[in-house]
Amino acid sequence: MLVLMLGLACSRTAIGENSKRIVLPNPRLLRCNYSDCYQMWLEKTFGANGVFPKQFSIDMNGKCLYGMTALYDKSVPIEDITAAIDEQYGKWAISEPEKLPLKLWRVEPEKFAIQLSTASKQDEKRKIADAGTKQVLYIAFGGRSACNGR
Repeated sequence: MLVLMLGLACSRTAIGENSKRIVLPNPRLLRCNYSDCYQMWLEKTFGANGVFPKQFSIDMNGKCLYGMTALYDKSVPIEDITAAIDEQYGKWAISEPEKLPLKLWRVEPEKFAIQLSTASKQDEKRKIADAGTKQVLYIAFGGRSACNGR
């Protein structure tokens, strides 16, 4: 498995009353080949109000991307990220008890799922992410095997 880590120097972390927009990765990147991968961000026009991930990593099988993880700074409210995902994929949200530490969306027509969670102190100890960091994971149905036959 090839994991490419991209630190995003242009990230913005402040969100408030000034209409900042959460910038999400483009799920069309899932199952794309190098020649097909053209637009990294879902939004084309985010301007100075865009709140970018502080880190973005991809999982690939050969030349095919099957998973993406966007890490947003701990100062970004999880409600803002949830609202941004719901704006595009709300009808595919999976209702789970409020006590679960994550939120899920299963986008059947496009064959991928989204998981939103907040990194814990255990994640920090395992050097996955600082505690409080928001993690948005996109994965093609079938994970690594989603790229077979391409």
